[in-house]
Amino acid sequence: GAVKRCSVLRDADSNKRNLNIFVIAEGADGKLARANATLKKNVKIWLNKNRMINDTIDILNARILNVSIDFSIVADSETNKFDILASCITKLQENFRVLPDIGEAFYITDIYKVLNDVDGVVDTKSVSVKQKTGARYAELEYSIRDNMSADGRYFVVPEDVIVEIKYPLEDIKGVIL
Repeated sequence: GAVKRCSVLRDADSNKRNLNIFVIAEGADGKLARANATLKKNVKIWLNKNRMINDTIDILNARILNVSIDFSIVADSETNKFDILASCITKLQENFRVLPDIGEAFYITDIYKVLNDVDGVVDTKSVSVKQKTGARYAELEYSIRDNMSADGRYFVVPEDVIVEIKYPLEDIKGVIL
């Protein structure tokens, strides 16, 4: 694997100038994966040549939050509803090809914007983001509902977590009302 994303944070629990570097790798299948010990060791060797003398560094695995998206839209009555639904799903898949940063909040309003910009969509009625767990997904104890902003526009992600839609063909679903 190779490092896909990293995040550097000062360790608040340390009296020294300790830096925590959270890394996530990309597996052979292009999906996010935990960085193995060899990869983390190579990063540490490279960083030791370039760090400040007083800095200590811990390289830690970032955690993965797998999510799915369900949406409902109102389509223009003059157009083919199946084509519009396919276009919406394709646009969301394209939008989420670029991974967020580790610790970056997940904005549900961005999903509304992408859907409303699709030709033939009159309005986006609802968007639901749910955590995916199980054998094919990362195991992370996290509650999207408990971390949702008061206005429901985004949910906060811990500083050591990255959000991924692991299987966009299965995890992005929509209906036309």
